[in-house]
Amino acid sequence: MNTQTHVPPHSTELEAAVLGIALQERNALNTILSLLPSEQVFYTPKHQTVYKAIRQLHQAGHAVDMKTVIHQLAATGQTHKVRPADVSELAIGIGSAAHIETHCRIVLEQHARRVVITAARGMEAHGYDESRDALEVVAEAQVQLTQLHQLMETRGAVSAASLLPGVLDRIRRAVGMSGMTGIPTGLTQLNSATGGWQPKHLIVIGARPGMGKTAALLHHAREAALVEGIPTGIFSMEMPADELVERLLATEVKTYSNSDLRKGNLQGGVEEVDHLLSKAQLLANADNLFIDDTPALSLHQLASKAARMVAEHGVRFILVDYLQLMSGPSKTSRPGNREQEISEISRGLKALAKDLNVPVVALAQLSRSVEHRGGEKRPQLSDLRESGAIEQDADMIIFLWRGEYYGIEEYEDGTSTKDTILYDIAKHRGGALNELIFYCRISRGIFSDLDLSPAPAGERPFYDKDTRETVQLGRLPASQFEQESSVPVAMVDDNDMPF
Repeated sequence: MNTQTHVPPHSTELEAAVLGIALQERNALNTILSLLPSEQVFYTPKHQTVYKAIRQLHQAGHAVDMKTVIHQLAATGQTHKVRPADVSELAIGIGSAAHIETHCRIVLEQHARRVVITAARGMEAHGYDESRDALEVVAEAQVQLTQLHQLMETRGAVSAASLLPGVLDRIRRAVGMSGMTGIPTGLTQLNSATGGWQPKHLIVIGARPGMGKTAALLHHAREAALVEGIPTGIFSMEMPADELVERLLATEVKTYSNSDLRKGNLQGGVEEVDHLLSKAQLLANADNLFIDDTPALSLHQLASKAARMVAEHGVRFILVDYLQLMSGPSKTSRPGNREQEISEISRGLKALAKDLNVPVVALAQLSRSVEHRGGEKRPQLSDLRESGAIEQDADMIIFLWRGEYYGIEEYEDGTSTKDTILYDIAKHRGGALNELIFYCRISRGIFSDLDLSPAPAGERPFYDKDTRETVQLGRLPASQFEQESSVPVAMVDDNDMPF
């Protein structure tokens, strides 16, 4: 049997009943408009035209009834599609509004089935077309299904009273965990400021090249997956997966830099490789850290892959490197309008965090205006490249800044900038803004808290959580870190610097 000849699912009678009630019952009209957001949910062309006129009247603040709809159809030149008699027939044939919500949901479900059928037929046709890229075919289908999912999301409002028990439970957990309600960051001060990376939040970490974005991302991923045992997913559109693992290995073994490992500069030669493995058991057992290095992912591809990670592996934390390397929904973005595309991506990442109930940390490249700025070249919100929507959509924005990179020796409070990084919390929805200083060794991907006890200038200590020891900067144990290089920052191997 040829399924292509089947009449798509629909109910002319239910569609007519819904429209008739919309023309006569003002209270029911609000329910209908909230459940059926587009005329496309109707199958019959005449019904689509009438519902579009109803929505236009309502959006303009005008009354909706049989006479105003007929007038709207005439004003928009649609009377050749729908006659006044057709509208009158809908109004006369009105039934009870008691079950209008059920009727609307049936109309919406039938529309959903039609969309699935159309998408399946399109996939079949494109599947036979060998000139089409397979990933492009899947992405197009995903776009249609994602839009359908959003259309079917008809969740209603809930009372504050019904939400209160969940809020109180979250507060109880926060009290029991000393304020930690999210994914631990691996940095005590940052945990105190944020409560950890919060589910449903979009966190943007922005910086110029050389500040440590990728190194910071790997630190937070390592803390979640390797230390806390939380399934974590990384989407890397800049660096290959094996290079990220190489960086993680440098963090684990501590005695060799990322560049040393890549070039094979091991003191013990080939035999040293087995020794590296013995010092990297956390990484060797990391079956809960997943890396996807597909380049130039579209928003819909990333959303689809992330949903699969959550469903198959129970992933609870997602990191993206980096936002501007993604592509937006091409069908809704005008060619060349990169600002609009980035806006769609940032909104999509925020929606992804909410839909999957996970924190999403996305890196962002800052504009070159930072480098042209005088003084300390500190980033600010206006430096987020190509879109102010990032500032609007993000729940938290953190700028990374290393004064040492710019030849600045001290912070305003006199703290040495040597081997430190500043986390500047420039936006924090529901929390305070703050500037936090941490110890970091970029070439090894090591981030740690600074010991805030008084110390001589240039010897500020930090607490190494892995060895449970406090170490003085400038007096790092040779067994743990190799001696500081005297090479100026500008001459350091690019592969030792973050992207």
